[in-house]
Amino acid sequence: MEQWPHPPPETETTEQDHSRNSQVQALVQETRKLFEAGEGEAALAFFRQIHPADQGEILVELGRGPRQELLTWLTPDEIAQILDHIEPEEAVGLFEGVEAPVLSQILDEASPDVATDILKDLPLDRSWEILGGMRDTEEVVPLLQHPDDTAGGVMTPHYPVVRESISAGNALDELRFLSPDAEDISSIFVVDDENKLVGTLSVTRLALARPHVMVGDIAHREFIAVRTDTDQEESARLMEHYNLNQLPVVDQEGRLRGVILAEDMVDVVEEEATEDMYRIAGVAGERVFGPLKNSLRNRLPWLYMNLATAFLAALVISFFESTIAQVVALAVFLPVVAGQGGIGGTQTVTIVVRSMALGEVPAGVGLRLLAQELVLGLINGALLGIVVGMIAFAWKGNPFLGVVLGLALMGNMLVAALAGAGVPLLLRQLHLDPAVSSAVFVTTFTDVFGFLLFLGLAAAFIQFLL
Repeated sequence: MEQWPHPPPETETTEQDHSRNSQVQALVQETRKLFEAGEGEAALAFFRQIHPADQGEILVELGRGPRQELLTWLTPDEIAQILDHIEPEEAVGLFEGVEAPVLSQILDEASPDVATDILKDLPLDRSWEILGGMRDTEEVVPLLQHPDDTAGGVMTPHYPVVRESISAGNALDELRFLSPDAEDISSIFVVDDENKLVGTLSVTRLALARPHVMVGDIAHREFIAVRTDTDQEESARLMEHYNLNQLPVVDQEGRLRGVILAEDMVDVVEEEATEDMYRIAGVAGERVFGPLKNSLRNRLPWLYMNLATAFLAALVISFFESTIAQVVALAVFLPVVAGQGGIGGTQTVTIVVRSMALGEVPAGVGLRLLAQELVLGLINGALLGIVVGMIAFAWKGNPFLGVVLGLALMGNMLVAALAGAGVPLLLRQLHLDPAVSSAVFVTTFTDVFGFLLFLGLAAAFIQFLL
């Protein structure tokens, strides 16, 4: 059968994302078609020609029946290769109905970090059953002890290590035994007799050294390392700041426990950015097409909170019913004041929360950040206020209405800047996650104070508005 190192021509398109989806769907349809025609062996042969990354997506898209048949026919090693390219929660979904002994064989073939992630996502009793059936758990069990969001939880235990007390020639011989796993290695870690990390050594420097020279004499003694309990976000920040391809992970005694690779950090950065974005909107932990109960549990409490704040804004408006009754045009411009303030506050809170996540806002610069955002809010408010004031004057023919609207908008942009920067800073000061629905609180401030400013100014200058 013809192999597909690349997707079929009919699925190619100039749009990369669309092309990618089309390619996968074409492969899914072809696999499904073969199963529907009763050609199971042909479907298996076709499936085996596809890259493991695409195989994972096909398994996710296929129906339960064809998927279970493929998983039954594939070898544990083939399935383990697929697991390197899919998310742990997707793997758990694929393995529904798979017997524990079979899953133990599969995870035995998977890399320790992948096996650990899947075991953590399984129900506890099933996880223990599978772990008990695995042949080699020496590297998996230690990884299970570390939380997912720490350096220990994302590290890989497999990485070349040599002792400082051996010769360069012997070290090279040890590396040769790692082939072909050592093909992409650019540097190795150097440890002492107690497995404590003492330095790093590039493969090039090792290869050029005289065979009898001790590794400890040519190793670089200056290195960056993190402890197993270091937050994964901090680890990613260090790798980015120092431009590292790998980051060693040590325990409290300085013993080398594993390494975080750059490709592992790509997933961490994406995960952290997604988590921050979801928390800002109050939907943390939710995924598209996830369980309905999870969506309700995540969204409904914040919707209730937003409903309460909406009534608070309505209460403010009710205080000025008589003012609005005298100048009905005020009601027309209420959404303008609240809407601009909401947008300005959301812009600020998004930038501030993301900057905090990237470590760009240390604890000592909070007041400086707040002052900068207030200046920016004042400038934006003044420029926007002039425009909306002129529009209100041209529309309603009352210059005082334009002045009131412009001043209210400028004041609300200041409130937006204060809340957008102040709320995340306050949450961090209280040792809470700054991303936790900051936007909900900011919108409340801009709505309430926006209405209060606009209608309060209107009430003060009511004689000029009639």
